Amino acid sequence: MTRTDLARELGLSPASVSQYEAGNTAPPSSVIAQMALVLGVHSGYFEQSPSRRSPSTATRSFFRSLRATRQWERDQADALTEHAYDLVSFVEQRIRLPEIAIPSFPVRSEASRLEVEAVAGDVRRAWELESARPIANVVRLIEANGVVVCRLRAGSDRVDAFSRWFSSRPVVVLWDGKNDKARSRFDTAHELGHLVMHHEPEFSDQVQERQAHAFAAALLMPAEVIVDHLPRRPPRAADWDQLRAAQRRWGVSVAALLYRARELGTLTEAGFRRAMTRYNQLGLRTIDGQALGEPERPRLLAEAVETLLTHKAWTLDDLAEALVFTRRQLQQILGEIATEDDGRRDGREASDVVVPFRRA
Repeated sequence: MTRTDLARELGLSPASVSQYEAGNTAPPSSVIAQMALVLGVHSGYFEQSPSRRSPSTATRSFFRSLRATRQWERDQADALTEHAYDLVSFVEQRIRLPEIAIPSFPVRSEASRLEVEAVAGDVRRAWELESARPIANVVRLIEANGVVVCRLRAGSDRVDAFSRWFSSRPVVVLWDGKNDKARSRFDTAHELGHLVMHHEPEFSDQVQERQAHAFAAALLMPAEVIVDHLPRRPPRAADWDQLRAAQRRWGVSVAALLYRARELGTLTEAGFRRAMTRYNQLGLRTIDGQALGEPERPRLLAEAVETLLTHKAWTLDDLAEALVFTRRQLQQILGEIATEDDGRRDGREASDVVVPFRRA
C-alpha cells in the first residue's frame, strides 16, 4: 500500500501516516490495532525492542532495469528482503551457517571485458572449480560459500533478481514465477558478480550491469573451454542439435551460447544477427531456458530453519511468534518447508549446531 492507501483505510491523513513512519509521533494503540488488521500483521510488528533489528539504511540493493520499475516496486522488494534478513539474523544467532567465502576483486568502471572475465576465472580458482567442468548447481554453490538465496513471490514482474549485503552476510533474491532454469542460473551468477566486484551499488549504473553480465557469462562458460562448443557459422539445421547439447552440458540458454559466440569472435556480428533471426523463427525464445527443467531451488535457509526447529523443539508457528511475523510472512520467505511435525520434542539446544549443508 502507498501512504495514501493506508491513510484512507485508517481514516487518517497521509501526513499523519508519514509522521508515524518517520517516528516523529507515536500512533495510539487503537490506530496500531487498526493498522495491524489492515496490513495483516501482528500489532507487535510495529514495536521496537532490543531483540529486534531495525531496517538497515546503511546498504542498498543492486537493482536492475531501474528505468522499467517504479519506486514502490523496488521499495516492496527491499522490504521483503528485510524480512528475509530478519529471519537470517535470528537463525544465525542460534545456528552456525557456512562461513562467508565471497572473494573480493573490485574492478574499475573502465575495466575491459577481458579484465572482468579474468575475475570470473579468479573466483573459479578460489573456489577450486575446474574450468573444464560446468557448474552443476549455481545456487547451491554460492549458498555453500555463505550467501543466503531466497526465492520470493514478486508483487511485480518488472523487478528482476537482485542482491544486497547486510551486516553479517549477503542475500540474493530470485523470483518465483519465472520458470526458466537457464535465466535463473545466469541471474544468480550475475548477482555473484556484483558481490565480488562492486562494493557499493550505483543506481542506474549500466557499466556495473554490463560487468556483472560479463562475469556471469565467463563464470558459466569459461572462454578457454566453451569456445570448442560454439558455432563458427550461423547455425544450420543440424547445428541446432549441437547447440542444444551444449545447452544441456553447460546449463545455459541457447541464446547465451550465441551471445558468447559473438563475444569470443567465433560468430561475426552479421552471423550472430542471422543466428538470432533463425532462433526467433524456430520459436526458441519462449522455451529456451525451460528446456533444462525446474529452476534451482535455494536450500540453505530452509535447512537452517529445519535444524533450528528440530533442536529447539519448535513449530513454524513458534518461530513466527519469536520473529513477530505471521505464519504467512514466514512462508512468504521460506515457502513450504518439510518440517511440519508439531509433535517433535527432543528438547536439545540449538547452540553451536551446524547446518548440514554441502556444495553440489
